[in-house]
Amino acid sequence: MSSQQIDADLPPHYNDFETELPLKFRVGNEDVSPLVTITAAQAHLHLLAAFDKLKKDVYSAHSSLSDEETSEIPGDPHRAWVVFVNRAVHRFDQFMSGKWTSDFPNWSEAVIPPLDVIMVWHTYLLNPRTYYEDSIRRTTPFARRLAAMESMPLTLIASLVDPTTLEVALPSAHREAFFESASGLPFMYSLKTTYSDVVSLQCPCCNTINPTVRWITHEGDEEGKGTGFAEPDFVHQCDWCSHKFNRSMMGVKKFCEELTRRRARRKVFFAETLLDPMTGKADEMLAEMLTLRLVRRINAVFKLEKKSCGQDEIIQEAINLAKGLDWSSQELYVLIHQGLRPREKHHVYDEQLPRVKRIVAAYSLPGYASIDLVAAILRQGSFIEKMKELGWLESYCFQSSTGQATLLRAIARYHAFLDLMSAKPGSFLVPTIDIDLIWHTHQLSSAAYRVDTVRLLGRTPNHDDAVQPVTLQSAYDNTAAAWKARFGVAYSVCGCMPDSGPKSKLFELPKKDVTPVKPKIAESGRRFGFFKSKKSKPGDGQTRVDGLGIVEPSKWNGQYLVSKELDQADCSHPSDHNIHVPLSKGETIQPDLISRELASKERVVAVKKGLEQADSNRTEGSGTNDEKEEAAQVDEWRKLQAERKENRIEHKEAFTTREGANGPYYSYWGVSIEPSPGFFGAVKYKDAVGGCAGGCASCGDTPGMCAAVGGA
Repeated sequence: MSSQQIDADLPPHYNDFETELPLKFRVGNEDVSPLVTITAAQAHLHLLAAFDKLKKDVYSAHSSLSDEETSEIPGDPHRAWVVFVNRAVHRFDQFMSGKWTSDFPNWSEAVIPPLDVIMVWHTYLLNPRTYYEDSIRRTTPFARRLAAMESMPLTLIASLVDPTTLEVALPSAHREAFFESASGLPFMYSLKTTYSDVVSLQCPCCNTINPTVRWITHEGDEEGKGTGFAEPDFVHQCDWCSHKFNRSMMGVKKFCEELTRRRARRKVFFAETLLDPMTGKADEMLAEMLTLRLVRRINAVFKLEKKSCGQDEIIQEAINLAKGLDWSSQELYVLIHQGLRPREKHHVYDEQLPRVKRIVAAYSLPGYASIDLVAAILRQGSFIEKMKELGWLESYCFQSSTGQATLLRAIARYHAFLDLMSAKPGSFLVPTIDIDLIWHTHQLSSAAYRVDTVRLLGRTPNHDDAVQPVTLQSAYDNTAAAWKARFGVAYSVCGCMPDSGPKSKLFELPKKDVTPVKPKIAESGRRFGFFKSKKSKPGDGQTRVDGLGIVEPSKWNGQYLVSKELDQADCSHPSDHNIHVPLSKGETIQPDLISRELASKERVVAVKKGLEQADSNRTEGSGTNDEKEEAAQVDEWRKLQAERKENRIEHKEAFTTREGANGPYYSYWGVSIEPSPGFFGAVKYKDAVGGCAGGCASCGDTPGMCAAVGGA
């Protein structure tokens, strides 16, 4: 058999490595220019490599302490990283809320903040709805600077990091001065935190500055303990009023202060009320309605109807309101629930409403952001680890044409994923690792991301931060089935569970969405516009796809959305780094995680059986209808997936864990298994913070209606 014949029998794949993107991609009914460039993707990976080195530097600094240092600095590197991230978030807050002499200047080296602050900013942008809402719901300096910095200059930042050593270039005098004048903090961050290092915090009970709040305490040497500001059980007794306060109390006071500013006729919308839950677009009418309900309820409870709040009374009234709530998040939940659902009585044993839960969560911590940025950064670490395992953080990785082709394929797959989202707007779709990287890169250009996704999908997809294994497992299977039905090629060939057979009802696309394609022929994937139609005239340079219009094929004619090369297999692994595994005390693994592995092996057996039956049918020309149908369901893709599942013994099945659920940061910040932001254009699932499967204040009792992405 000739090499050409062997190659023809393989599933669709890349033969020649391309070095350019096509001019257009088909997403839904629109032909779009590439939304992410290979330059941006490479710069993003370079930045992730710098973050990884920063983490290594913190670990190294605490792994080789001298005898003298051990009495002043804790030696646990995991704890040290959590503390470092806490301090980075504080530095970001100070920089973004500081007194700037003018509007944010044009991007240049002189205005780029330090790497630790960039890391926080990067993670914030990867929560696109929260970032956008926080930038427009108030008129504070923090909000205005979020708006001014809504698109990260990736190539400029990457140019400040040495491509080989990943050392950050020494800042210019102008750069140092800009950060230090804005934040009041030194430009250079400290890798180590001593027991005597302190931070200044405002007491939520009297609004007095406490300048000697410790970051860490000796109690924190015991896992899960510690009352420092960077420790899980933070509490501090005010130097002035002697009240003890914690993060939750500071968050409640933050809510009360926003309320009183609203009563003083300042522009204020509460977190999680300004964006339309279906589209992610700002909806001030909805926000006014929700805010009015809340204000009316609070006015009634605290008898504030006949009082107006003067500008000089804002802080004191906020303190009085917080005191009336006993600085309690639970009391705040009840109050918000009563405001949004006045006709529905709430009992302590009732399940919390998703929207109310999200509002309270936004006010459960101090700081200006409506998200726990510390937890988000820690979770993002596992995605960086995935990139590292692929070798994508190495400086030489994408210098060759082969390496560049890998990134080009990832960009193409991301556009195909968007196309799939446009075809199934109410579905929970799970990306693969390569798609997730390009999705992250797109989100770092926040304004463009919102415009692009609203135009193409009708909504701005947000992310789901911690997803239950069963939800991810079934959603991924559905995504893989829909992908194969739409593009005629496998979604993943990494060595995880083979696809279900084509007769599966897991995830059927409406017939109007796609022209059926055969998975084995060279025309597979034509739906996405990479391939020249048989009806097109030679030399016309254009391709008509499924009667939907002209798609520019460029040099991508004959190329495909997946590679058969074994060294490219892992980049199509499902993006399972956002998995959240809640375990009871003493448990190390959940039964549903084991069942996933068993189900995967059963599918391999089914594929083998189908292949044997196909051989038997060819040689003997016999077989029952059921046997023939079973054989027909094994295409070349399922065969390849089964072979890799069986041969790649070291490859871990997606959505399972063999090492227990609690990641290294669980004891220090309550982050389980290091879930990282994964981005899905999907219906929210019940019981998730932000989900609306049970109805919410905005959509009533219609399950799932708020859910396009990000929920309501």
